[in-house]
Amino acid sequence: MFNWIKSLFNTPTPANTHKPDPTPDLQPTTPPRDPEDSAYQKTHDAIQAYWEKIGTVDSDVISYLINPAFMGSPPWPGGRQAFKIIRTSNNLIIASDGLSDPFDEDADSQCNGFEMEIYIEVEAQQDMTFDDIKNSAAFSLIEQCARQIAEWGGITTLLDQIKIVSSEIPVPDGAIPETFLNQDEYVGVLFGMEAENRPTFVPDTPLSPVRMVAVTALSPAEVQDIAMGKLPREQMAQMLMDAGHGPISDFHRDSLV
Repeated sequence: MFNWIKSLFNTPTPANTHKPDPTPDLQPTTPPRDPEDSAYQKTHDAIQAYWEKIGTVDSDVISYLINPAFMGSPPWPGGRQAFKIIRTSNNLIIASDGLSDPFDEDADSQCNGFEMEIYIEVEAQQDMTFDDIKNSAAFSLIEQCARQIAEWGGITTLLDQIKIVSSEIPVPDGAIPETFLNQDEYVGVLFGMEAENRPTFVPDTPLSPVRMVAVTALSPAEVQDIAMGKLPREQMAQMLMDAGHGPISDFHRDSLV
């Protein structure tokens, strides 16, 4: 079933009709991964089991009728772009689902894609409807963050080196409360804050370790202090922990600086 679903995200692009270059690149190409490779299903099962230990996972995922890669968005490793919805007793989690799929263009790759998935967690919104979640600020931000991760090709090496990564992410007009937008209409985020009593890595992924990375929204003032070197990323993360927010994104909280 999972491989059938995956095939829906990998509709072939139209044939290229231009004449071939008279001096084509003769470098050898790697064969594509077999769509029936068990690594796809094992990855899906491992990610699903991880989230089921944390909350109730909706049977429906947020996905696309047309793969965003066909419209210019960065491709994901296996071509499949989706988001899981997880409901805990107190919070709502929206998590990318596909950034850690095995690369489908390289049968010899022993990596679980970008070796990471990202998620955003919001407090006291666990009863939101599916449609409201799709139209929420939290989904808008996690969607854009996932596209940026795909553009970068993952950030696990950087996380290994500096633990917490900060960035500013462009978002669609009207998607995020104005109090969290800077003058360029970007939202500042931290990647990599850890949630208490929650594993950072997914057990039993088939090819390589997969890290679960929290996305935490920052106020414009907090982002500015980080960018100007006034506030180290680790200190900002600790301030959020001390204030009781942790890695949770609260678009209505007061700035801590």
